[in-house]
Amino acid sequence: KLVQNPDIGAPLPLAKPPPKKEKSLDERLKELINASKCMLFMKGSPKEPKCGFSRQTIEILDGLNAEFGHFDILSDEEVRQGLKTFSNWPTYPQLYVDGELIGGLDIIKEMIESGDLQTMIPKKQNLDERLKALTNKAPLMIFMKGNRDGPKCGFSRQLMEILQGTV
Repeated sequence: KLVQNPDIGAPLPLAKPPPKKEKSLDERLKELINASKCMLFMKGSPKEPKCGFSRQTIEILDGLNAEFGHFDILSDEEVRQGLKTFSNWPTYPQLYVDGELIGGLDIIKEMIESGDLQTMIPKKQNLDERLKALTNKAPLMIFMKGNRDGPKCGFSRQLMEILQGTV
């Protein structure tokens, strides 16, 4: 199929987009493992665990006030089987911290008893702590719709114009 070049009037062939390169399973697994500082591969979700081991793991993490990402291994058979080989761990759930396998429920329980897991797991911040950290991040903090280069409402746009005029 040809398309007309408006500048010179000569037809040009349409360029084909390059084919999408599929990620290898190892690349996908590494991305998933590192999607969060603390990442749990489980059956189901934290709100609806699909097995007792996943449920117990969620209870432990919730008890630690842990901040964690999760992946439902029942949603992707390739990831489910591939992660067993990749991590050399045959069962689920599997917990990773900083991209490193911690282990399954038994290891998690052992690490809780020894006090090791508590120091490794990132904690959720409550809203007051988050707001205090944000408001103290710089001498002037603006909470707005959009960002300084792309305000998303008239008030935000006006504020950015005012601030640009003061620099």
